[in-house]
Amino acid sequence: MSESDLVNITTSNEDVVIEKQPDQFVNDISQDSMINNEEYQFDVIVIGSGPGGSAIRCAQLGKSVAIIERDLLGGHAVNWGCVPLNSMIASARLIRSIHECDRYGINISSHRIEFSRIIHHRDETVKKTSSLQPVRKYTYANVYDADGRSPYETDDRMSVKTDIEISGKNIIIASGVEYGIPKFVEGVLGCEIASLYSHLGSNVLLIEKNPRLLKCMDEQVSFAVETCLKEIGVEIIFNAIIERMFNGEVIVQLRQTNTRRTVFGTIVVVCTGRKPTFDYENLEQLGIAIDHEQSTIIIDEKTCQTSISSIYACGGIVSSCWSWVPCAIRQGHLAANAICQINENVNNRNFHLATNPAAPFVINVIPAIASVGQVPKSLNDVLIYTYKFHANRRAIIDHQTWGFIKMWITSNEPKRFLAVQLVHEAAAEIIEYYSMIISLNIPLSDICLLPFAHPTYTESVKEACEYVLGQSMNYEGSYLN
Repeated sequence: MSESDLVNITTSNEDVVIEKQPDQFVNDISQDSMINNEEYQFDVIVIGSGPGGSAIRCAQLGKSVAIIERDLLGGHAVNWGCVPLNSMIASARLIRSIHECDRYGINISSHRIEFSRIIHHRDETVKKTSSLQPVRKYTYANVYDADGRSPYETDDRMSVKTDIEISGKNIIIASGVEYGIPKFVEGVLGCEIASLYSHLGSNVLLIEKNPRLLKCMDEQVSFAVETCLKEIGVEIIFNAIIERMFNGEVIVQLRQTNTRRTVFGTIVVVCTGRKPTFDYENLEQLGIAIDHEQSTIIIDEKTCQTSISSIYACGGIVSSCWSWVPCAIRQGHLAANAICQINENVNNRNFHLATNPAAPFVINVIPAIASVGQVPKSLNDVLIYTYKFHANRRAIIDHQTWGFIKMWITSNEPKRFLAVQLVHEAAAEIIEYYSMIISLNIPLSDICLLPFAHPTYTESVKEACEYVLGQSMNYEGSYLN
């Protein structure tokens, strides 16, 4: 199998052929020659236009780049995942604020949810975040679709209407993820969709195959999510297997009682998760090593190279975790730096790795859940603390005292964070601080010396550290082991 098969595999039988030939810049090719010639040569060919592709980074470093995209520019997160979901969640949060406005001395007697305008806001947000402007800025970043055409015109390029052949010295596989049944996802999408549509006024039934929600999270955090969902009216069925779905009718087998239950819904949303978009059996035939247990491509952690030195891989196809976007962005930079022979001169070991153990991720329920670090399997020499937001002055001002931070900390001195999980309205912003602390390996004692703006939610980071070290002046939390 030749390298040309690689594009066919990762872009769903695309009619694009890639051959290894000496590279040359293509920006000097005139429009006339583009019409007459059907073969183009690039330094880098990127399969996929999501955050892990690093096409713009390679172009910034002076490489000629071709992007091959079978669908919409921007990838999964921008067009179907994080961005549209969070734009709708922004509307849901406002609805919740309207319901709670009495506590702030404001009386809103009535309001109306116009779902069509929420969808319009979502679509406009996606358009803005998937703009072609970054690609237009670099004349060496050219976009081709799965059939070899260029549907995205740039200032110095006209659309190519015929099948073409492109060749490149290096290939970056960043084909991303698609919805399917993976091996490693634990009900995150279901919780997010249930929370969103319940806040928008829908009656929601959540069917979960496991005995609790979010098995990827700590049990205390999982129970907090369950409590929040039930408080807004979401009904949850645990230990359930879907036997049949047809025309709004769902037959569920309840494993705990070995009985069946039939439920009905106007809309049935399948949230089984996401999986990488490639055929790893064909990639193996090409010579690319695959991790069969995780269904991911094996890469060098420092360069993102696959077992073929001229082929790199980034994003969801190499990371079986929920931190796909931050990891993909970092992996894209590592691949671009390796191709362009750039040395970052970074001392911190974690920053050299394609999969940073301190990459944060957020579960977009209301209130949000966030996590960073790896919870130790063995609790020997590990201290576990929880900090509750009822002592944080910003939370008191905003009436957002519900929530907590759970921390896994080394018992030896100086104490350092191993992992953090939290439940709170501001979790998505707070978790960034813990990510930096763990990435930089900063001890808790140093955090206590840093100034934080007052009153803010991020002060909870310092307050939690002071509590663990016995220095807190206004908080008494709980030590769990």
